[in-house]
Amino acid sequence: MAKTVVLDELHVTFRNPSDLPATRTEELGVTLRSTEFMNRLRRGIRNVVRVYPELAVVTITVTR
Repeated sequence: MAKTVVLDELHVTFRNPSDLPATRTEELGVTLRSTEFMNRLRRGIRNVVRVYPELAVVTITVTR
């Protein structure tokens, strides 16, 4: 039997202006793909979830 089941999924969408130069769009992509960004995103999510004691039992996974 599974140890956990999916309770909910939330998706984050990043949009940039369509007229943004390609070089700038690539810079944004590099940032979003960076290890530092993902680590800070995970840390931010953990900080928000900690505010809700009832969520202490859930496991949260942040993936690309």
